[in-house]
Amino acid sequence: MGILSHLPLIGGMFSKTADIIQEAVLDKDKANEIIGSLDTLRLQVEATLYQAELSTRTIPWVDGLHKMGRQIINVLVIVLVFALLLLDKEIDGPVAALMGGGNVAYQLIKGKGK
Repeated sequence: MGILSHLPLIGGMFSKTADIIQEAVLDKDKANEIIGSLDTLRLQVEATLYQAELSTRTIPWVDGLHKMGRQIINVLVIVLVFALLLLDKEIDGPVAALMGGGNVAYQLIKGKGK
């Protein structure tokens, strides 16, 4: 499974094109030849995208924060709950919604995770 599987528009183009070739070309040898060329092109595109991804410069601490996003949000919620308990503040519906909002937003933006 390559990089293109994560890009629905581009990745789906190769599989849909192969399906169309299978249906449209009657000569099976010619269809297999075209699909082989298409697969070679797909591998070249994946290799180019992978090289571009590897050469992208990142800022280490920003990359670390990005990878620790869920954990950081959860720790902040735990600290907030303890702070509210120590201050003897009530955690009602709106406060609970605000505390859970970060996790919900992160889940919607990033997806389920592994």
